[in-house]
Amino acid sequence: MTARAGRGSTRLERREREPIVGPRGYGFRRDRRLGDRIVRALDSLPHGFCLFDAGDCLLFANDGYRRMFGQTAGQPRPGLHARALIALNAAQGLKAERDPAQIWAERQLVLAGREPATVLQTLSDGRQIALTLQPQTDGGWVALYEDATERRRAEALLRHMAHHDSLTGLPNRYLFEARLDRAAAEPDGRGCALLCIDLDGFKPVNDLYGHAAGDALLRQMAERLQDGLGDRDTAARLGGDEFALLLADASAEAVLDRAQSLHRRLTEPYAIGVGRPVLVGAAIGIACAPPHASEARTLVERADAAMYQAKRLGHPCLWSDALRPGRAPAAEAVS
Repeated sequence: MTARAGRGSTRLERREREPIVGPRGYGFRRDRRLGDRIVRALDSLPHGFCLFDAGDCLLFANDGYRRMFGQTAGQPRPGLHARALIALNAAQGLKAERDPAQIWAERQLVLAGREPATVLQTLSDGRQIALTLQPQTDGGWVALYEDATERRRAEALLRHMAHHDSLTGLPNRYLFEARLDRAAAEPDGRGCALLCIDLDGFKPVNDLYGHAAGDALLRQMAERLQDGLGDRDTAARLGGDEFALLLADASAEAVLDRAQSLHRRLTEPYAIGVGRPVLVGAAIGIACAPPHASEARTLVERADAAMYQAKRLGHPCLWSDALRPGRAPAAEAVS
């Protein structure tokens, strides 16, 4: 009795030591107890999953991969080299203007590091695929494909919302200050000009016609501020009816001409849907780097002070006499 029990125990231990899933030529051994379940689980993933051996030949590709790249059940077939798999996708037009050999060379560089890495590839149809390469201890590797198009679009939207004014679409104070810091700190001495702008008469428009009319006026003003901006220039809404303009590579004379032209544009009638055009004024304060200041914070203080002096004097536009190097800063208002 005892001997039979011992033999039974030995058989049980031997069975427990047997692998449930093991390699079989290529892919997974579809064991009756667990193999098929693993394959079905992999096929149900929303991501693409591919397993390659040490010779870079395909062992297994799940249905998610085939769905992602529009391939039939017979594509891709086990034993296909990774380079041929890339060429197959290129032949279907998914990797337009990319040489499959170059793509495979890039993959080899990543895999040579023997560390997990994620690269982003943009397909010809606009989809963005995050490809994670995971080297395995036996020399093979796993490729996991995620369609990141919507996620990256949402991330881009969140970044835009964090750095732009929701009403006008202009950069907000945070983004503007970051760009001003970079412009003022440029080592080549090209300098920049800062214009602080405040509307005169905006509050009465808002109170008389309502916030919708006031919002329409601010949106139209934002459009006028952006007219003629260069690639390195920035118009921003700092808050309320206060705006700013950063002009790069602008001489003092060019800044003055730009301010006068801008003032004329901003004080033209606004059609905001209240039955008649609306007129507002604008006070503009100007400071230039390096004549006025070499630091962004000081530049803002000078331009802001000039703007408020313009408002106190009742003139629509003001800049400092210090725009001309060697002169003490004396205010000059221009109607």
